[in-house]
Amino acid sequence: MPLETVGEVMHRGAVTCAPAASLQEAVRILSDGDVGALVVVGNAGELLGILSQVDVLRHYGENLAERQVGEIMSPAVLTVQPDTPVQAAINIILNSGVHRLVVTTSSPNGAIPVGVVSTTDIIRHLRGAAWAWRWQ
Repeated sequence: MPLETVGEVMHRGAVTCAPAASLQEAVRILSDGDVGALVVVGNAGELLGILSQVDVLRHYGENLAERQVGEIMSPAVLTVQPDTPVQAAINIILNSGVHRLVVTTSSPNGAIPVGVVSTTDIIRHLRGAAWAWRWQ
């Protein structure tokens, strides 16, 4: 059986925002899009960071309209490529404690997000895979 790749299980495309977006706008996008994080990109579509729901919760009670995404995003983003084996992505997730990895391709402008692979994506993929055991 060939190795399964991240490209087979990831969400294609990423919900993105600019670093200059207000935190209030980011909360609206997170809520309306029912996503756990926003991929923060520059003008050329290059990856700059990630803003998770947890990042937002750290600023609960503040005036969200006065804060910009770029002020609180995490600039250190764990990434994989579409041809990364799923098992390698699982290892990164388990060793880092994150719930999602940004899937990128290279360009002259830097890493360009093409999707996201989350723990939920992998679990849903496993559900469709052949299992060696069954619930009794």
